[in-house]
Amino acid sequence: MIEPFLLKSEDMVFSQVNCNGIGHASNCQLLSPNTSKTLGVGVSTYDGCSIESTTRYDKIVMVLSGIFRILTEENYSRVIEARFGDVIWLPKGTRLKYEGEQAKVFYSLYPVDWETRGDANDEVKPTTEVLHLPASSMIFYQMQVLAGGYASTCSLIGPAISNTLGATMATFDGCSIEWTTKYDQASVGLSGTFRAVTGENFSRVMEAKLGDVIWLPKGTRLKYGGDKAVHLFVPYPINWRTSGERPRPSYWPTSVR
Repeated sequence: MIEPFLLKSEDMVFSQVNCNGIGHASNCQLLSPNTSKTLGVGVSTYDGCSIESTTRYDKIVMVLSGIFRILTEENYSRVIEARFGDVIWLPKGTRLKYEGEQAKVFYSLYPVDWETRGDANDEVKPTTEVLHLPASSMIFYQMQVLAGGYASTCSLIGPAISNTLGATMATFDGCSIEWTTKYDQASVGLSGTFRAVTGENFSRVMEAKLGDVIWLPKGTRLKYGGDKAVHLFVPYPINWRTSGERPRPSYWPTSVR
C-alpha cells in the first residue's frame, strides 16, 4: 500500500500549459497513475487565458485564490465565476472553457488513468449539470460533539450527484477524531492548520495549511485534528458507506449523509 503523504504548497513545481500565446496557465500534477490507482490530483493556475476542453473524467475543483471562470453549455453561454473557497463539480463529458484572473485551483478527478483507457475518446453525455457551490452558501453540522474541541462537516457532492467522487468540507479546532479510511482520499487546506496523525502509535504528524495537499490511501488509520482548520476532502469511492457500513437513516439531513 502506498503510504500517506503531505505535499506542501511551496514545494509544488508547475509546468506551463499551452494557451496559444494568450495569457498564462500552468499545472502541477500531484497524483498520477504511478502513485494512485483511483484519484488524480493537482493544482492549476489560470490568468488571462481561455482553454477549451472536454472532460474525460469526473472532476471536483476548489478555488484557492483569484477568480476562476468556467464557460459551458451551448455556445458557452453559461458563465460560472468562482472565488476563494468555492467548489465546482464537473461531470465527465462536460464541454467547457477554463479561464481566470490570477486564479489558483485544487482539483481531483476520477479515473486517474483516463488518458490510457479505451473509452477516453468516446462521446459521453454528462450525467448531471455542472454545479457551482459557493463557500458563502455552505451549511455545516457539528460532529463528535462529546469528543472535545470542535469539528463540523458540510457534504457537498454525494451519491445523488456523483457515481464516483465525493466532496466534503470540514472544520477542526482543538479536537482529535480517530478514524480508519474506507476509501482513497485527497484533501487540501483552505485555512488554519489541519492535522492528520498517522503511523505506528500515531507517531507521524502531517500539518497542512492553505494549498497544502494530503493523500490518504484506503485503510489508513489516523487521527484528525487542527487549529481553526478548514479542509476539503475528496474520497473515492463515493458509495463507501453503503458498501461497507450500515447506511444512515433516511430521516437524517442530506447534508450529513
